[in-house]
Amino acid sequence: MGINLLEQQLSAYFERDYVTLTRSGSFAIVTALHSAGIELGSDVIIPASCCPIVLFAVQMAGFNVVLADVSLLSLSMEVEHIDAVMNQDVKAIVAVHGYGHYCEIDKIANYAKCHALLLIEDACLAYGGQYQGKPIGSFGDFSVVSFGYDKPIAANYGGALMTNNEQFSAKSQAFLSNNQLAQFAAIEKLKSISSSMTQLDILTKARQKNIAFIEQNVTNLAFKKLPYSDDINYWRYPLFVEQRGMFLHKAKENNIVFTTHYKSLGELQTQGHFVNATKISNQIINLFVQPFTKQEQLTDMVEFINDYR
Repeated sequence: MGINLLEQQLSAYFERDYVTLTRSGSFAIVTALHSAGIELGSDVIIPASCCPIVLFAVQMAGFNVVLADVSLLSLSMEVEHIDAVMNQDVKAIVAVHGYGHYCEIDKIANYAKCHALLLIEDACLAYGGQYQGKPIGSFGDFSVVSFGYDKPIAANYGGALMTNNEQFSAKSQAFLSNNQLAQFAAIEKLKSISSSMTQLDILTKARQKNIAFIEQNVTNLAFKKLPYSDDINYWRYPLFVEQRGMFLHKAKENNIVFTTHYKSLGELQTQGHFVNATKISNQIINLFVQPFTKQEQLTDMVEFINDYR
C-alpha cells in the first residue's frame, strides 16, 4: 500500500482536501506552524492541561508558548481561557480536545477568524468522535492526528496533517521535503493504519460502550464525574478524587492500575498558576476504556472505586 492511498482514505474520513503523513502528531504540529507563514518567535496559545509533547512541539518549531487554563467541564481550553491570555504577539492557537473530550472547536474557530489567528486542531486523543455532526479532526486551518502509542489508532508510529488550504498544503510538502526527521518513513505501518481506519467507527463505538459502562456503574460519591454525553470519546475515562495519593496507594496494593495524566504545564513554565489545570493535575485519575479493554478489567476498576472508603 502506498502513502497516497492512506492519505486519500484520511481525506475522505476527515472531510479534508489535503492530507500529509508525518512521523508523529507532534511533527505534524511543527510542520503546520512552519507552513502558515507566521513569524518565528511569535506566541502560540495552548492549554495548560494536555500532553507536554504539545508544548515541546511548539517550542521545537521556534515559537513561544502561552499557556491558558482549561474548563473543568470539558477538560479543554475554551474561548474564555484563550481570551484571558490573548496579546498582540499571539499568532496561533493549538486547540486540544482534552483527554478525548471535545472542546467547543466551532467557537474557537470563530474567535481565531475574528483575530486573524492560525488555528491548529489537535485531535490526537479524540478522533473517531464527532462534534456537531462533523468528524473531530475536520476543523481549523490545520488539524492533526496521531497513530502513536495508545491513540485511537495505535500503530506506535505516525501522524497526519490535514487542511483545506492548498497553499498551506504545498508549504507543508516543501517543509517536509527538507526535513527528513519529520517525514513518515515506516512504510510497513501503512497497511495496519489503513486497516484500522476502516474499523475506526467500530472501535469508537466499543470505546464509548466502555465509557458508558463506567459512567453508569461508578456510584461512590467521593469520585466526581464530568457531565456525560454518549458522544464523548474519552481517551481514558476521568474521575476526580481528593487525597488521590491514598487512593492510588491502596489501588496498587490491590493490583488495580489507574493513571494520573496530565500534570499542569504550568509546572514546566513560570507563567503563573492555572487553577483548573492544577486541580486536574492533583485530583484526576484515568480509567482505561480502550476498545480492547477486557470487561473483567472494567469491572475490577469500578468495583474497587465503589468499595473505596
